[in-house]
Amino acid sequence: MSLTRVWTPSGNYSGGGTKRLLVIHTMEGFTGSNGAYDCAKYFQTDCGASSQVCIDNNRGKIWECVSRNNGAWTQCNYNSASVSCEQSGYASWSRQYWLDNRSNQLHNIADWLAEESKKFGIPLVDLSSSSAQGSGRGVCYHSELGSSGCGHSDPGSGFPLDKVLEWAGGSTSTPPPSGGGAAPPMHVDYFGPAYGHNHNVGDVRTWQDKMRSRGWSIDVDQIYGNDSESICRQFQQEKGLQPVDGLVGPDTWNATWNAPVT
Repeated sequence: MSLTRVWTPSGNYSGGGTKRLLVIHTMEGFTGSNGAYDCAKYFQTDCGASSQVCIDNNRGKIWECVSRNNGAWTQCNYNSASVSCEQSGYASWSRQYWLDNRSNQLHNIADWLAEESKKFGIPLVDLSSSSAQGSGRGVCYHSELGSSGCGHSDPGSGFPLDKVLEWAGGSTSTPPPSGGGAAPPMHVDYFGPAYGHNHNVGDVRTWQDKMRSRGWSIDVDQIYGNDSESICRQFQQEKGLQPVDGLVGPDTWNATWNAPVT
């Protein structure tokens, strides 16, 4: 489902950086029928806190408080690298309580994760604490960011992330530690955006398929459009490839198979 985002701007934010984390929080309250709205209004006060979005049990609607490109004030040293959601509820809730009483909310979170993954090319994979605090790209709990992430315990061990990621189209499996071996031969010198650089050749599909297997949210359609270019640029930047030009040449092609998955 495409979510309706109700813009409820907070003044509590700072500039953002390269986004690599989708962070799930609980509000530790605001559990009424309009909890997300109530939390969003709270973030409009001089409270020194905010989140990109607030989510509750109202299916298909979320409240957006901070632009996804900025840094919301909710996970300390990781603000600039994160896109965060505050959800109505408590970290003490059990898995069964979530599933029995918050199904609409969990589906909202799944839809939010899918939308942010597509926007930023962040893989829908469950990160370990070490990956989240290192250079990993994926989904994590607030608690997995440790003391540098403000030292919180939300959203709690009962949160059913496996089901949420399943509905979002992702996986609870951590990406493999390596790229998977030798790259197959390229049949063109390079390919790139759809304005003239071999944008519709078999190598495009091969590359897209391998990038998806690495955890990137990318369509495997053999058309190198804007989404493929954006993901390529993010991959080149992440792996220190130069230039960051959105073109898949020999270096980027080989790194797709050989570089570690982070």
